[in-house]
Amino acid sequence: MNKHKILFSIVCFRENFKKTETFTDLIFSFNNKEKKIDKIDNSNLNIFIYDNTDIDEWDVSVHENEFESVNIKYEHNKNNPGISYAYNQIADYALQYGYEYIVFLDQDTKLPIDFYETYINYIENKNFEIAVPIIMTGDKIFSPSIYTNFRCKNFDNINEKNSFSKNITCINSGLLIKTDLFFLVGGYNEKLRLDFCDHEFINRILKVVAQINLIPIQLHQTFSTETNSVDKALFRYDIFLHDLFVFKKINNNNIAINFFLDLPHLIRLSAKYKTLKFFTKRIFCFL
Repeated sequence: MNKHKILFSIVCFRENFKKTETFTDLIFSFNNKEKKIDKIDNSNLNIFIYDNTDIDEWDVSVHENEFESVNIKYEHNKNNPGISYAYNQIADYALQYGYEYIVFLDQDTKLPIDFYETYINYIENKNFEIAVPIIMTGDKIFSPSIYTNFRCKNFDNINEKNSFSKNITCINSGLLIKTDLFFLVGGYNEKLRLDFCDHEFINRILKVVAQINLIPIQLHQTFSTETNSVDKALFRYDIFLHDLFVFKKINNNNIAINFFLDLPHLIRLSAKYKTLKFFTKRIFCFL
């Protein structure tokens, strides 16, 4: 077992994890660590891959010792129960095998070469329960972000020495959390299969911790939805609507969510794809 007791994890969907940017960057970062951190030379990299690919014949073989000093736990669930379920399964494994920390990643996050080094140094030198990196999309700070009225507002800039105690949210990728804290707040809400699960989770976290720390590193996130066809965007909108209705029930606040979240999203999609199909789909869903 990794003497640092840190479990890295990646959730995948319809992509061989070995070919994802996140996995290849993580391996490269780990292999680079020996040039800079002598004190972790003998440690292994432990990765849990949870594959939600909904294809029966999907087969991604994982051979023992395929990657030097890297231990891979691979699990495929063709039922695609959602990202929240995947995170909870990863956390159950971390608890069972005594990992003190968990790092959640998705398959579309670009990691810098000092990623592994930075995270290992952080858990050795900091007393914290949860910490997040700066996530960039292009030249803009995407996460963490200011969270008010169920909407996110980007920071113009962030001091890397900052910590946050309220009105804040962040995406799942890159999140570093103590396993004990994860279970203290009950993990992710599996009724939220994809959308809003990060905001709902962070909201519960902030009720039991004094602050969320900021890891001094920048990751870069790409989003496949930015290049979706109309048909793929409509399929993705179905998932959004399912999670939206669950999110409304959790917060018991239909009016504010409709006004600040539901309607703006609908208008943005309709304008982007120049179609009324999203309005039609929304009208025929339960309000």
